[in-house]
Amino acid sequence: MPRQGWSSAQADIFYGIAILAAAAAMLAHTFSDIYDTGPLFGDVSTVFVPRILLIAICVLAASLAIKGALARESESLEAMNWQRIAFTFAAASATTAGVWYFGYQIAMPVGIFLTGLAIGYPNRLILAIASIAATATVWVTLGYLARVSLPEGQFF
Repeated sequence: MPRQGWSSAQADIFYGIAILAAAAAMLAHTFSDIYDTGPLFGDVSTVFVPRILLIAICVLAASLAIKGALARESESLEAMNWQRIAFTFAAASATTAGVWYFGYQIAMPVGIFLTGLAIGYPNRLILAIASIAATATVWVTLGYLARVSLPEGQFF
């Protein structure tokens, strides 16, 4: 993990390689027999979009690592704020559990709001409006237009 005294170039290399490794592992996992790879719409299978996204993440992560490796001079980074990191992780975990237990429509606005607070967004009113708008947009786009079933939760 980066510590105080690392340069931004060293952090770029570290995070680029870490994200690349995670995305490459997930990409490799999409080729396992667990997933339905039969054509859903002609030649498109259920893992088509995740593979495209993971390939894009791999390319961007590799670019970040290369950028760090090619950097000549870079500034020193501040110490990490472990409380903010812990709060962000807790907000993401609570959102995941909330979607499972309470469903998408209830858990996502709360999760987006908490994540925004965790990363330090200062305006709570705009954060609340954005969290409701983002949830509603995804719900209408996926739930109604694309007819993708979103999690309804265990209690409802």
